[in-house]
Amino acid sequence: MLHEKSLRSHIIKRPEKIQVRKPQWTFAEFVGKEPRSEFGRMLFGALSLVFPEGERFFIRSVKHFAGEISDATLTQDIKDFIGQEAQHGKVHEIFNKAVLGHDYNIEPFLAWYKSAMFDTLEKSVEAVFGPKLMLAVTAAAEHFTATWAAHSLGSGYLEEHVANQNMLDFMQWHALEEIEHKHVAFDVLQEIDDSYTLRAAGMLYCATILPFVISVAFVSLLINAKARAPKSGSNIFSFLSDAISEGKNGTLLTSFIPAVLAYLKPGFHPSDNDDYAVARRVAEGIEQRMVNVA
Repeated sequence: MLHEKSLRSHIIKRPEKIQVRKPQWTFAEFVGKEPRSEFGRMLFGALSLVFPEGERFFIRSVKHFAGEISDATLTQDIKDFIGQEAQHGKVHEIFNKAVLGHDYNIEPFLAWYKSAMFDTLEKSVEAVFGPKLMLAVTAAAEHFTATWAAHSLGSGYLEEHVANQNMLDFMQWHALEEIEHKHVAFDVLQEIDDSYTLRAAGMLYCATILPFVISVAFVSLLINAKARAPKSGSNIFSFLSDAISEGKNGTLLTSFIPAVLAYLKPGFHPSDNDDYAVARRVAEGIEQRMVNVA
């Protein structure tokens, strides 16, 4: 069996602190407003619908092994990871209910998502393969979210496509915290079992399930939009134009395969991608503005 700690000789860099921020956005200014890009709203909306239950899954999988960690620094990181993920789930649920729930019937997707992916699939897979695999899936999912976060913060994508400062702060807040805590589930997994086979299995599971559930969420919003305006619906040419425009700096899809390949390299660690500086820079501005809405 390939044990990864013996393969890793480079220095592992981590953020100085995982900051648990508690934003107070209500998103009232977005309720009932037409988006600049319907494609953009549906894409972000699909992610937002997936996040809350996903965050709770991440917390469960890491918390299950928290008592087995003896390293004091990692123990504190676990607490801060849980704090950040809890806030992510809370704020995205506020956005989902206030903004998406105003324009779309999101309850059928949310009910299916929880029942199929967690009440059924998670419990069944964990019963057969054990909680270590669930932790490995979480470590892989955190790599995806951190990869997408680093791209969105470093490419100028969000600044180009999001004009409203509160919405920009919302997206960047989540992104920078994904970077801050990207090592936590991975390091817990390495302490519990540093088998390469286990880590790779978690990635293969995640790489199969994650695109599927995001696609189902996106299609559910698209069907909702069509039902809302069955005759006119979304102008297909405008919709595709928006999709091309928002994808020109790179998309979730174009970063997906590179993220998988990077993760599957033996000896990989999330800190190999040193994006902490850009996260800290973005955090400074957001933290100042958060004071005004607290």
